[in-house]
Amino acid sequence: MNRKKRAIILLVSTFSLVSIGFLGVKWLQDNIFCQFQSFSVTINNKSDFDIVSVETGIIKDTSKDIRTTKIKSGETMKIKPALTLTGEGAIYIKYIDSRGDAKEKTICGYTESLLGNSRVTISNDKVSVEERCT
Repeated sequence: MNRKKRAIILLVSTFSLVSIGFLGVKWLQDNIFCQFQSFSVTINNKSDFDIVSVETGIIKDTSKDIRTTKIKSGETMKIKPALTLTGEGAIYIKYIDSRGDAKEKTICGYTESLLGNSRVTISNDKVSVEERCT
């Protein structure tokens, strides 16, 4: 094999290994390390209406965080709510859309430490939640 082919193979191999490394780090961040970070919620607004208010709070507690930054139809926003928790609890989200309709949903069924994240997808007819909280 001549030098030019060897250099190309080495370059392609190096690029492939670096790419796999970056993908591995991203996977670890999204699936492992996120469970040890302060709780966050990512809201994906797939409805036809803007979200005008988002309240995140602890169920059966007074700790809550209210955001009035508009989440336009088709947009995604990540929120790190300022919550406090003593003992254990669950986390809810209550949002109001541009029509004035309010909906509430549990986004973390159980937490002792307010760590991890939840992904909330809001569409016209349902709200789906994917939670990874501890």
